[in-house]
Amino acid sequence: MTKKFLTSALVAAGMIAVPAQAETIELTGVLRDFKVDHPDMQYPNKSFGVKANLVESQIGQDAKPVLRTDQDPNRGMIDGPDSFNQWFNDVPGVNIAVPHTIALDNGQEGPGGVYSFAREKQLSGDLKYFFPMDNLGWNDSQSVSTGTHNFYFTYEIHTEFTYTDPADRDEAMVFSFTGDDDVWVFINGVLAVDIGGVHGQAQRSINLDSAAEDLGLTPGGTYTLDFFFAERHTTESNFRIETTLQLEEVAPTTISPLYD
Repeated sequence: MTKKFLTSALVAAGMIAVPAQAETIELTGVLRDFKVDHPDMQYPNKSFGVKANLVESQIGQDAKPVLRTDQDPNRGMIDGPDSFNQWFNDVPGVNIAVPHTIALDNGQEGPGGVYSFAREKQLSGDLKYFFPMDNLGWNDSQSVSTGTHNFYFTYEIHTEFTYTDPADRDEAMVFSFTGDDDVWVFINGVLAVDIGGVHGQAQRSINLDSAAEDLGLTPGGTYTLDFFFAERHTTESNFRIETTLQLEEVAPTTISPLYD
């Protein structure tokens, strides 16, 4: 009998306790709103499309992405390191930070299933598109085909999870994002999802079991997952997370009293 089926048998017999899975995972992060005239926002004369390798493959010592300096950042519509470092840090007069919580719902009853949060063009009504900064921050809104919305914001979430033995479960541990614009996900400090640049809706996934060695994961260990998103250009803002990870919230990045 394999280890996987032996474990299942012991669970069925009540000899191993399985932690209850939440129906919803709530994650609180920090939105930062920018003005349209920020050099990295709504630039009309730079190339568009997904641009990989804009950031270093290791997260910075401050748990933020680090812009690579060995490539031309303009290809990702980024003015340079100074402007990029403002994306995920509180800078008076440049951005306004607001805490924001998303809820990932498990669409499956019982153990397992995929947790998801989606605000995108395929949906309708109040769930269509991701504009959490509407009527907040600078409220530097633009009227476009999708409506009047406050574009030009970033979002960061810091969370963690426990990596379990693949032999002890029925499904792979996967994290997937679909949307626009930039998204970088670091797992255990290593860049795992890389969708840089200003672009239309794009999708990337990471199978943690396949990449466990590269990510430095061993069964039973608890690891960080750091998520960074930027909405930098009209006319859409699509955002969908799907994951089988049992993410646990880490206290959100400190917001300066200037922005309370």
